[in-house]
Amino acid sequence: MESKTQFFSELITALSLMMDLDENRKLFHAWRVAILAEKLAQKILPEYRTQIFYAGLLHDIGAISLPDHVVHYTNIKEHFTNPILFHHPGKSAQIVKQIGPLFMAAEMIRDHHEQWDGSGYPRGLAGNDINLGGQILRICDTFDILARVKPPLSLNGMKTSLSARRGTEFSDLIYELMVATIEEDDFFNEIMDEKKISDIVPKTLQNLPFMDMTSCRTETDEIIKVFAEVIDAKHSYTAGHSERVAEYTYILAKALDLPEGQAERLKVAGYLHDAGKVAVPRSILDKPGRLTIDEFKLMKRHPVYTMEIMSMVNSLKDLVVIAGGHHERYDGAGYPDGLTGESIPFGARIMAVADAYDAMTSLRPYQRQRSTTEARDILIKNSGSQFDPRVAKVAAKVLP
Repeated sequence: MESKTQFFSELITALSLMMDLDENRKLFHAWRVAILAEKLAQKILPEYRTQIFYAGLLHDIGAISLPDHVVHYTNIKEHFTNPILFHHPGKSAQIVKQIGPLFMAAEMIRDHHEQWDGSGYPRGLAGNDINLGGQILRICDTFDILARVKPPLSLNGMKTSLSARRGTEFSDLIYELMVATIEEDDFFNEIMDEKKISDIVPKTLQNLPFMDMTSCRTETDEIIKVFAEVIDAKHSYTAGHSERVAEYTYILAKALDLPEGQAERLKVAGYLHDAGKVAVPRSILDKPGRLTIDEFKLMKRHPVYTMEIMSMVNSLKDLVVIAGGHHERYDGAGYPDGLTGESIPFGARIMAVADAYDAMTSLRPYQRQRSTTEARDILIKNSGSQFDPRVAKVAAKVLP
C-alpha cells in the first residue's frame, strides 16, 4: 500500500507541475496554492489536510485548454465572459472525481472561485454555503496572483491587498487565518521564493496523513488515463491522441513478440508521451504553416519536458527515455538528442511509429488527414529513414 501511495502522490505532483509549464518556465501556481492551503488547513481542517493539498495541486486542471495559463487572466470580468474560465472549477472537479481517493478534494475544487458575498462563479454561492475547503483555496489562489505583482509585495503589502478583499471575496475568519499563517516564522519569504517552493512540496507530502487508497482500483491505469485526458485537452484536435498512441504502441509491442509485461509498460509510456507538449503555446501547435526557427526550437523542447515530468515518478523512470524519444528518427535527424538506429531505445522506435500513424490518420491543422492505407504506405516509404524498418513493416500489417 505504501508504494501505491507514493506512486499516487508523485504522479499527482507531476501532473500539477505539467499544468504549470508556461513556455520555457515553471509557474509553480498549483504548488504554491497547495502548500498554502495545507498550511491553513492545519489550523481549521486538520483531518482534511491531505485532501486540500491535492485539491490545491489540481484546482485548475479544467483550465488546461486555455490558450495561455490561467494566471494570466487577471481581469475578473473575463472570467464571466470566457466559457472555459467560467466552467473550469466544475470541469476541474469533474476530472478529479475520476481519481477515486480524491472525491472530497473535487468538492473543494468546485467551489474555489465562489466568493463570500455571492459574486463568484460558477454557482454564485455565498457565505457558509461555500465548501470550507473551497474558501481556503480561494484565498490561496488570490495570494498566488498577488505574489506575481512586480515589484514583489512585502508582508505588509500582501496583508493590505488581502484585507481589501475581506468580507467580499472571503470571510474575516479566512483572512485572519491567512495572516496568522504567513506571519509564522519566515514562512512568507519562503512561499514567495519559487526556488524554495520546489523543496517545500516533497516535505509537505512526507508529512501528510495517510490516504486511504482502497478506492484506487489499480496502481497506474486510473490516474494515468486522467493524466492523458488532461494532456489531450490542451488542444481540441488532439482529443484521444494519447490513448490511441498507447493502444497502437501496445499492439505493435505484442506483434513484435515483446512480453506482455513489457508491452503494458510501453502502453503507459504512450499515455504520457506528450506531457511536455502542454508547455508549447497553442499558437505554435495550431499553426497551419511552417514553424519559424524559434518556434521549432520551442517545439523540440517538449520531449525534454516530458522526461522531466515523468522523472518525478520513481516507478516510471524506466520509461523516461522511451517516452522522451518518440521524435527521434532512425537516420539521426530527429530530436531532442539526434540518436540513430539501434541507439534509440526500442520502445521509443515503436512509439515513434505509433505516434506518426495517429498524427497522419487524425485531423490536424498543419497537414491533410490521410486514410489508413495512405498512412501505411508512408510508414513503408519512410522505413529506414524516419522509422525502424522492422517496426514499420509490422505496423503496416497490424495497425487498424
